[in-house]
Amino acid sequence: MDEVVKGLIENEHVLVVATICTETVEYARKIHDTWPTATAAMGRVIAGSVLLASTLKDKQKIMIQIKGDGPLSEVVAEADSFYRVRAYVKRPHIYMGLKNEKIDVGRGVGKGFLNVIRDLGLREYYQSSVELQTGEIARDLAYYLNVSEQIPSAVSLGVYVEPDNSVKAAGGFMIQTMPETRAEIVDFLERKLSQTQSTSSMILQGMDSLQILEEVVGLPIEVLQRGTVTYFCPCTKDRVINAIVTLGREEIQKMIEEGKTVDVECYFCKKKYEVTVEELKILLREI
Repeated sequence: MDEVVKGLIENEHVLVVATICTETVEYARKIHDTWPTATAAMGRVIAGSVLLASTLKDKQKIMIQIKGDGPLSEVVAEADSFYRVRAYVKRPHIYMGLKNEKIDVGRGVGKGFLNVIRDLGLREYYQSSVELQTGEIARDLAYYLNVSEQIPSAVSLGVYVEPDNSVKAAGGFMIQTMPETRAEIVDFLERKLSQTQSTSSMILQGMDSLQILEEVVGLPIEVLQRGTVTYFCPCTKDRVINAIVTLGREEIQKMIEEGKTVDVECYFCKKKYEVTVEELKILLREI
């Protein structure tokens, strides 16, 4: 079962979060039929969205969008405060080979921007962007947190893909210091993080999320929250119809004149919906 653990280093002002989301990433891989580079990129963005979701309040959502000039083009993951996540990659059939014995995600992503969109339950979304630094996603996400949100952060994300293309390990961790954090603790964590093994290696060794955090920081953890990570898409036919409304009367009239049923596929879960000509006519009258 996929999980997320959020806590504080005991007696210190340091937030720590870790997730293991192997089953979720493998489920997403099967839905989207991704090849290794696309799988690794999508899995990292999924893990990153879960980590950021740990900072949300009830019923809020957060989306990470990676848009680059590399072959993958775009990778998106959205997670809510209940750790329900969904994702897609625009070009799923991409494999760029290895770099330093790891899947070369950076070359697959290329140069571009990391966008974070927060749905805080208000009328408008809050969006902020930073330029991609490496395309490897973890360092880019840490850069976003440090620069855009001004929260000193360290982020590690990892996905291990088997030769048969299945996902054997996926997850990540995030360490965030606060203004009250003592300088000696910051120095200690920096030294400890420089010696830390990869997230995917720790997952392959059988560590759970709490054990990963304890291994990473080397100090006792006060657990604040545990959650279960699941793949979930809330798409419905009503949502599809609402999306068609945004096209405007002229475009809907053209669809009606063509006399064909409109087929719509959800980016996130690949579910297909049909909107008939009669339904389009009713929709046109209503708007």
